[in-house]
Amino acid sequence: MTHAHTLPSEIQLHHLSTTTADTARELLEDADREASQHNLSAAALIHAQAAQLIGIRLPASGELALCTCQGCYCSTVHDAAKSRCYLDGTVEFVQCETCADEHRIYSD
Repeated sequence: MTHAHTLPSEIQLHHLSTTTADTARELLEDADREASQHNLSAAALIHAQAAQLIGIRLPASGELALCTCQGCYCSTVHDAAKSRCYLDGTVEFVQCETCADEHRIYSD
């Protein structure tokens, strides 16, 4: 009998080395930049690369998000489809499921 290797579905970047966390942030920014330019295939490849780098399972949506919650700064990389977004002025912030459950922040 073989055992399946399971990867977590999310990770907090502060649990990784500084170099790995910084590279993951850069990859997620690159993916966002590609998506904003409608280069969705490139964005999807970058998300897959980021997931592999940080050791998490790529979600079914194929898209990762970084929690930028201003209530706690948890820095969790998670399935973007499960994110909750809010505006603070003109700046958009993202909450992971845990932050949205524990301390939901509402837009201005």
